Order: sequence, then C-alpha cells, then structure tokens
Amino acid sequence: MRTQSGNFFRNQIHSKPASRTWYVLANRCDAVIYEDFKDQKFKFKERMKNSRGHLTEGQLDSDRPGSGFSSAGAGTIRHGLDRTFQHHERDATRFARAIANHLTRRKREDAFQGLVLVAEPHFLGLLRQALPRELHGLIRHEIPREYLEGSDAEVKTAIERAIQK
Repeated sequence: MRTQSGNFFRNQIHSKPASRTWYVLANRCDAVIYEDFKDQKFKFKERMKNSRGHLTEGQLDSDRPGSGFSSAGAGTIRHGLDRTFQHHERDATRFARAIANHLTRRKREDAFQGLVLVAEPHFLGLLRQALPRELHGLIRHEIPREYLEGSDAEVKTAIERAIQK
C-alpha cells in the first residue's frame, strides 16, 4: 500500500527540471551567457573571451603582401599580390566554433533547454553555421544586434524589446 507522501517524493524525483533558457550575447571579442530560470530571471552565468578579437589586422599578420612574376613578357613583369585572406575572419570563425562547442558540451549536461542568440549580424551568421543541428532546434530567438554594453537590467530590457518586435 502506497501513501500519499510516498507518491509525492517519487514524483519529485522523477519530474523534469524546469525550462532554462540561455541568452548568448556575443561578438568576435566576447561572449556573455545569461540564464533565465524560475525566480532567477536573467542571471549572469559565464563569460568567454577571444584574446585575439581586439587585435588589428596588422597585429595578427605582420608579413607584407608578396609579389610574383607574370607569365607575360617572358616572366619578367612583377606584380604585387593583394591580400585576400583576412585574419579577423578566421579568428572570428574560430571563436564562434569555441562558443558552439561550449554550448554543445553544456547541453549534454542538460544545463539549458532553450537558446536566444544575440550578436551583430555577421557574427550571428558565423555562430549559426558553427552550431550543430542538435542545438538549432533549441534556438527560440535570434537578434541581429550587439548588446554587450550596459548593465544587466539594460541588456535584459533591450533584448525583451527586440523579441517583442
């Protein structure tokens, strides 16, 4: 014979955790994660930094563009090679992958059930590409703006306004 209290404790043990939403605010230099959970609305969770994000292109690559010889004129004409490779882009892509890997690990620990991504438009695209398919279904909102400045309350208000539009 089961008692009411026995059912209560059994139900508490087997009940699902309340839904947690993580807000990921990111750019190529920083990522800040906030958690929205029960009574702790929009609480700071953690920060990730990209130490190379603040560097200039010249600091990332100090080499000058090279030169090459043309096949015209019996190979005696020199041409300056322009730089088509951007180190900022490569570092931003790496940082987006690092954020995606971190979120994937934390999701496997069941740390969150939903995501709101907030980033400037280009970095939001990089982050979207880096996220595995298993996390795409958890994205509740994507906000193509940068909200890393301001207090937690100001950031929360700005995000809520953007979601309601």
